[in-house]
Amino acid sequence: MNLICQLLLHMFIIITPVLLYQLFWIDRLQRTDERSKHWIAAAICALVAVFSMSYPLEWHPDYRYDFRMIPLAVCFFYAGPVPALGVSAVIMGYGWHLNSSDLHTLPILLSFILILLWYCQKRLGDASNLLHPVKGALLGLAISLISAFVALLTQWLQGVPVGSHFFIFFSLYCLIFTVTSILVVYTIRQIKKNLNLRKRIQHNDQMNMLSELAASFAHEIRNPLTVVRGFVQMMSQSHLPEDKRQFYNQLVLEEMDKAQSIINDYLTFAKPQFDATQLFDAKTVIAAAVESLQAYAELKGVTIETHLQDQLMISANTDKFMQCIVCLCRNGIDSMPGGGKLQLVGVVQNQTVCIDIIDHGVGMTADEVRRLGTPYYSTRVKGTGLGMMVTYRTIQNIQGRIDVTSEVGKGTCFSILIPSLHSSAYH
Repeated sequence: MNLICQLLLHMFIIITPVLLYQLFWIDRLQRTDERSKHWIAAAICALVAVFSMSYPLEWHPDYRYDFRMIPLAVCFFYAGPVPALGVSAVIMGYGWHLNSSDLHTLPILLSFILILLWYCQKRLGDASNLLHPVKGALLGLAISLISAFVALLTQWLQGVPVGSHFFIFFSLYCLIFTVTSILVVYTIRQIKKNLNLRKRIQHNDQMNMLSELAASFAHEIRNPLTVVRGFVQMMSQSHLPEDKRQFYNQLVLEEMDKAQSIINDYLTFAKPQFDATQLFDAKTVIAAAVESLQAYAELKGVTIETHLQDQLMISANTDKFMQCIVCLCRNGIDSMPGGGKLQLVGVVQNQTVCIDIIDHGVGMTADEVRRLGTPYYSTRVKGTGLGMMVTYRTIQNIQGRIDVTSEVGKGTCFSILIPSLHSSAYH
């Protein structure tokens, strides 16, 4: 039972870093250059080898072995020969520190293992070719047999008789070493498969996003261009009175300005620019936005109430921030076709400016809330979602976020959370 516990401990020591790599490091290493990745992998393999050497298998007093060669093989195939030599040096140094009984044969064993790994790499070409349980088993068996052969050679040179316990121990050692090698290879194989699958999913999501953006952009631009085309055709008529010609010309300019505004909004979403920001009290901007919406709200039978604290100090672009407030308030007004009350509440909590825009309209489902801010999605029949896309991106650009709470038939609350500035910073 003690031997089984030791074997399970060694398998745990070998497998855990591989799993931790997948859990914590794999995303960070995607942004790291290849050389740094190799040496990080070598450091992890060296650490695993040290842990394995610290808790060797000891079934018989004369035989104390471990799985240090598995991380060495992993380092050789996935980091390269030079980092593997570094791991070999760590193994030699730590063996000297432990004053291991096999210290005089360890260089011979490491030489045989490195030659075997070099030969396998030449035959396989790419480390990915090793990611097959059968190949991993054969390599693990070969490494364990070399370890057993060196141990047997050492016993023979020292004149120590070889008993049955020697063959029993190394038979079990080779079996467990091979099984652990298969487990390591299979785990790395699954990690790579999951990584490739995630890359494909991300690529498909990006392509879907691009297609939705293109469809939304074409839909938005086509409307003003169609209007411009119609008015230009009418202006080409020779009998058209001059006053109408001037009126149509003004309409053409307005539609062109609308198209330019749409393009600027898409550029804001697709490639956000660092607009000129300034320190201001959000209360004044919100008040201006509410004033600009009063006529539209009265037309819809909606009353707007504001409860805003003083000194809601934020740093942002005033025009873009006002555009966000207008967009969210307009959506709240449109969600109450039978009229109602729209509330705006602004407070400072925990150095964060919290602005709640609350309506008592039709509300949204959880799926509708989740899709807010995505391209070409809108709860309105003729909406394209462009306003919400720009709103979400603008708030993100000033290190803020938008939280949405909604219930069908009861209403929606949009909460804008933006870092607040201390009064000392303002003054």
